Amino acid sequence: MTPKPEIVDHLDPVEFVRLRPDSEVSPLDRDILVFTIHDGDKVPRNLWGDRSEDVVSRPDVRHTYVHERDWGANLVAEEMVRALGLSGYLRVDLARVVLDFGRFPGTSAVGEAYLTRHALYPPVEHLLSPEAIHELLAHYYDGISQAITRHFSTKRITLAVHTYDSLNATGTERPGISLISRSLEYQNHSTIPRYTFDPLFPPILCEATADRALTYQILLDLEKAGHHTALNYPYVMPEGSVEIRAQVWFFYRHLRQSFLAQHPDAAERPEMQRLWQMLLDVTHREADCERLRGFLHQYRSAPRGQEKLFADARLAYQQVSDFLEANRHELVETYRYSPRRPSCLGIEVRKDLLATLDEDRGVVEPKPDAVPLAREVSEIFADSVRAYVEGKNQRAQQLESSRLSVPSPPQPSVADC
Repeated sequence: MTPKPEIVDHLDPVEFVRLRPDSEVSPLDRDILVFTIHDGDKVPRNLWGDRSEDVVSRPDVRHTYVHERDWGANLVAEEMVRALGLSGYLRVDLARVVLDFGRFPGTSAVGEAYLTRHALYPPVEHLLSPEAIHELLAHYYDGISQAITRHFSTKRITLAVHTYDSLNATGTERPGISLISRSLEYQNHSTIPRYTFDPLFPPILCEATADRALTYQILLDLEKAGHHTALNYPYVMPEGSVEIRAQVWFFYRHLRQSFLAQHPDAAERPEMQRLWQMLLDVTHREADCERLRGFLHQYRSAPRGQEKLFADARLAYQQVSDFLEANRHELVETYRYSPRRPSCLGIEVRKDLLATLDEDRGVVEPKPDAVPLAREVSEIFADSVRAYVEGKNQRAQQLESSRLSVPSPPQPSVADC
């Protein structure tokens, strides 16, 4: 087939694809979320109106659509859900060529590298009006973010399914499967830039977004079954990835719970509420949060009429910072290795194992054995995850009995991850 994005009049930002009724799901459904963000094929008509067909038919748009789409990711996610006994999986139907939710919001600089680009990138970026860009970010990026936050908030393990190209830029063949769990900046510099997130966030938590016991359990079982599997190769996660953003959000939620447990009177203070709102805004999309962020870290003036609130927020920030320093071992090191810390793992499967792609002609055909392969890989994943969860539950019980455990995460407030 010669694919191009489908133009639709209405598109929900994200869809939960239900594969079985709640009465038939495994207990793992409480703890695990499978999701895909890059195998969508829809374009909302309102972005270009009557010009929509002309835009999606452009050779550069069609080529980028074929090259960038994670062909087969939804198939693997469905098989993984079946193997784990889950109720369904979360799927972004918006085509990646229009918006990449695995990056920070915004437009990309000319020549920006693949792993550091933003959610909007050429060629579509240059075909959008400022109003359409605002609509994409406000409705679709923020809508996806809010939906994913709701689903992430109660999960202990999230599995993001992707597919990647078969060859490296040098022409060497990539592994059939790769597990991704490390930040790009941390890989290169053993830290992350100070203001990518708020400076209160400990960069060491980007060393691994998933428990190594889980990652190595899966890797070992896949290798035993004859599937060449890599770890954090041929690339790692950009800071704008869902997994990195989620780990930052999970940490601030953990910090808030610990702080309020010792300072319950602070929960109702307006400046504290504004501060937590700012910290949990990890995508920097909230205007009020940006104002407070600029006041605290760029020494900008407070908005007129809010001078006292912002001055109080500065004192609140210092109070939380002092609390973090005084309790760093428990809040960072103990949390870092705790079975209570959620794991966010990226999974890459090589595209050519699932589909035949001819990017020059824009032709994509599913492989006859794509379903059996996806099913085999998913069953191995499911066995590995079950073994890990059983061991993790035992570890959690041991920590509870020794009073060394980190408190369970609370129910979320509205925030972005």
